[in-house]
Amino acid sequence: MSKKTDVTNTTSKNFESKFNPKRLKELIDSGADADEIQEELGIVSKQSLRQHVLRLINEEQKFIEVKGLYSERAQRLPMINFKGELKISSKNLSDGNFSHGDKFNLEVTSERITLTKISSNKEPEKKDTIESAKK
Repeated sequence: MSKKTDVTNTTSKNFESKFNPKRLKELIDSGADADEIQEELGIVSKQSLRQHVLRLINEEQKFIEVKGLYSERAQRLPMINFKGELKISSKNLSDGNFSHGDKFNLEVTSERITLTKISSNKEPEKKDTIESAKK
């Protein structure tokens, strides 16, 4: 037989929303941008702020625009991820003449990383050699 567990002593976490429509509307009307609103209301992420604004839009049935909320950076800043890798988007390299397979020399000096293009990996394909080896 199984033991009966006491269900009355278990605690449950209640989600507490920081949605404050009056204060959010005041901040938007005063011309505050997304970062200022986040700081004032204690909202951690832009996604949460978007949800609050969408909820306010739904309640008021009119469009509300918040500066800096929906605009994304043209380029994502390179950063070291949780695996310890530095990833650079191809959008960051759009000014240069770079393509898939290019090789670089890496130089790291105090607070600066320099990539110097060494060569392109554009070698002619050797299909004929492979096919003749199979025969």
